[in-house]
Amino acid sequence: MIKINLLAERKAAKAKAATSLNFEMGGSQNILLAGIIVVGLLVASGWWWARNAELNRVQQAKITAEAELKRLEEVRKKAEAFKTQKELLERKINLITELKKKQAVPVHILDQVSRNLPEFMWLDSLTANSNAINIVGKATTYNAVSNLYDNLRASGQFSDVVLGKTTEITEGSRSV
Repeated sequence: MIKINLLAERKAAKAKAATSLNFEMGGSQNILLAGIIVVGLLVASGWWWARNAELNRVQQAKITAEAELKRLEEVRKKAEAFKTQKELLERKINLITELKKKQAVPVHILDQVSRNLPEFMWLDSLTANSNAINIVGKATTYNAVSNLYDNLRASGQFSDVVLGKTTEITEGSRSV
């Protein structure tokens, strides 16, 4: 009996058919693969373009911020100069105010003494300590010295008025 192997032919025919089918399917797979690659390249280039645009925007913002920083640095320097000048002027104003406060008392004292100074009497010097005033002057009569003493006591501006040594000098005028 002769055996014929038909299966081998069927396998060969199936292999041929599968090869031709794979080739035909390979064409659509190649197109699909090419499409996926093109889409991937488009997505990658779009992503790169978006990242590049973002990088350019950030670099431009950095340049703008650096320019603003330089401008603000100059403004800060001017502000510090004005602050220093303001502090100097405030110190001067405080010094002037303090001097005016201290000046008021001697001016007031001198004003009161001059208001109570009688005729025919002249002051040579007036010195003031923290709690005492010393007056040295000349008068033509002892009455003028007495009138100064009485006027200072009566003014109410001076307490404990004490008449110091009064002497007559050779020029014909009296010394208080």
